[in-house]
Amino acid sequence: MSFLKIARRVERAVYPVVGAVHKVGLGLLIAMMLLTVVDVIGRKFFDSPITGSYELTEFMLALIVFFSVGYTQIQKGHIAMEALVSRFSSRAQALTDSIVYLISIGLGGLLTWQLVAHAKRTYLGKHETGVLHLPLYPFLLAAAFGCLLYSLVLLVDFLLSLEKARKP
Repeated sequence: MSFLKIARRVERAVYPVVGAVHKVGLGLLIAMMLLTVVDVIGRKFFDSPITGSYELTEFMLALIVFFSVGYTQIQKGHIAMEALVSRFSSRAQALTDSIVYLISIGLGGLLTWQLVAHAKRTYLGKHETGVLHLPLYPFLLAAAFGCLLYSLVLLVDFLLSLEKARKP
């Protein structure tokens, strides 16, 4: 089976999930903005801030990042340094991309693994937030899921760049 066929299969399975998770991230962004506005208004005019708004904002911000990083990769929205690589032949560019994607997949896998391990530790230790007493592990598992999706999107890009490097 060619790299292209494998990439397309992974793409068909993963990209809809990435899109849905990204939409959840957008919903969290709207919720975070509303929470911040209501908290500021309550603090300024009624001397009544929302309890735990800082904690909720922290968690929502982290989830927004992890839920959107895979979609950003699909859109090729990440910053890339192409000053040197753009002078290479298209095959050398594809090989360079393959190496970068492979390293990125490794780092993404490592981050996913460590987030899951940390979630397990916080679950077993019954760690929770200081004000709202929310357990930490669900947020860590959600971040790990977003990181896993990002790694799978990188896998698709890796396979496509290998296919591109194979062609003369």
